[in-house]
Amino acid sequence: MAMLLLLSVLVLLTQPRGSWGADVKTLSRKALIDDGTLVTWSPVENGLPGRDGRDGREGPRGEKGNPGSPGGTGLIGMLDVPKEDNSSAGEPGLEGDSGPRGPPGPAGVHGPAGRDGPSRIQRDVGPQDISALWRHLEALQGQVRRLQGALLQYKKVELYPKGRDVGQKVFKTAGFVKSFYQARQMCSQAGGQLPSPRSTAENHALQQLVQLENSGAAFLSMTDFWKEGRFTYPGGASLVYSNWAPGEPNDDSGKEDCVEMFSNGKWNDVPCGAKRLVICEF
Repeated sequence: MAMLLLLSVLVLLTQPRGSWGADVKTLSRKALIDDGTLVTWSPVENGLPGRDGRDGREGPRGEKGNPGSPGGTGLIGMLDVPKEDNSSAGEPGLEGDSGPRGPPGPAGVHGPAGRDGPSRIQRDVGPQDISALWRHLEALQGQVRRLQGALLQYKKVELYPKGRDVGQKVFKTAGFVKSFYQARQMCSQAGGQLPSPRSTAENHALQQLVQLENSGAAFLSMTDFWKEGRFTYPGGASLVYSNWAPGEPNDDSGKEDCVEMFSNGKWNDVPCGAKRLVICEF
């Protein structure tokens, strides 16, 4: 309303002074604003325009208008919508922190014997006990190897059908006739060696095998390879028993470095290339 009055005044002020009377007449008695005129122009020719009426009294209050239409739903109202029964469940929330650890429960009853073996071993066995167990295991493994070797040797001994046992020794023969080197190799492959009698009993057992085979003589293990005229066992040890025939060993022609046993049990030095009965000692 104030803008309309101000525009009217500006229009009048921009007109030439001669036209003010006509304009005033045109505007006189015309209401500028309906329902409570605040300003009217009087029919005064060539007069100055009146004031804008702001000094006048306030007009009567108008009737109360009709209530406006309800406004749209606000953000809070949109969020406060009740959830329908058939709506889908929301995404699961993040896993919460674990709660404090509870007190230990009562001690349980042990299960059947042997169930808790590993845990009790880990708890009760110390480093020294583990070392002792390892030593015991190694000893058992050694015994197993020795038993396997003995079994293998027994199988090889069975290849020789005829034999005699004296104390811890077993003498066996298959009736082969070989040179000293061949006979030594055969006995070694069977897990034994050529005979080394160390007592009268052992010498007598060998004599029986020579007589049984009727071969005339068999090779023994002793030689004088280490020193001429000094017969020793295969490892170089000196003899602890001997049963030489009279006048033996004589090293006839300087070539008799091996030993044979006659059917009467007497010993004689003989060339190593001669062929004699093979008897093995186990």
